[in-house]
Amino acid sequence: MHKDISKSINNLPTVSATIKQYNLFANKKLSQNFILDLNLTNKIVNLSNTIENNTIIEIGAGPGSLTRSILLNGAKKIIIIEKDKRFIDPLNILNIASENRIIIENHDAIKVDLNDILEKYNVDQAEIIANLPYSIATKLLLNWLPFHNKINKMTLMFQKEVAERIVAKPGSKKYGRLSILLGLTTNAKIVMNISSSAFIPKPKIESAIVQIIPKKIKKGFNKVILEKITQTLFNQRRKQIKSTLSKFGDPIKICQLLNIEPTKRPEELTLDQYEKLTNLITNYQDL
Repeated sequence: MHKDISKSINNLPTVSATIKQYNLFANKKLSQNFILDLNLTNKIVNLSNTIENNTIIEIGAGPGSLTRSILLNGAKKIIIIEKDKRFIDPLNILNIASENRIIIENHDAIKVDLNDILEKYNVDQAEIIANLPYSIATKLLLNWLPFHNKINKMTLMFQKEVAERIVAKPGSKKYGRLSILLGLTTNAKIVMNISSSAFIPKPKIESAIVQIIPKKIKKGFNKVILEKITQTLFNQRRKQIKSTLSKFGDPIKICQLLNIEPTKRPEELTLDQYEKLTNLITNYQDL
């Protein structure tokens, strides 16, 4: 980043002072918790080595702690999706300091189609970096699936329990719908744990950073069917699949076609087996 821009950003009031200046407070209904320590936000941003000269999409920037670190690491452009109007003025000040590298979309992220954002601003490649509002984090992630081929990486903060479900392996208690949907479409790993003491106000739960890199989606991938399968099976996760697969046809026939033991439970099936199961149910009516 240009030295003058770095200097302008570093000369701004601290995030803590900005919060006081604009009389900002964390809105519990919007799952807001602020990180004021720029050393920590720098560590989070440094987990990605592709920020420089890249376009970054940030969800829920709040008073701009993470945004400052993204800018200081050389982002070409940051597209911020921020629902809370209270943060627009301080983010505009940050935009001026960055010489207009920030675009602010004052909308609810749940209602925003990322494909429209990419097209609107003519973005070739982008990365998502965000401290996601925990109340909508899982829903956002599932809404984005399968990821647009212009999204090359995500560095996202979740409550730790959700992060562990995202990366869970077959056979574990935390393996479920989220693990399967993300496992078939991305490579995901936990890259950092964040203590609750890092936030203002301090939440009751711990957090973790998950880095997610989209896979090339195989032809014929059917998200809708996969979601129906995982929802049906994991809503009764203690039952054997010879019982729960009946919604999709003859369970024994389905298991025979896929060479799966009908006595298995949902958490015992591999990602490959879920992929084959989805393809079978998508393409064959007479089951």
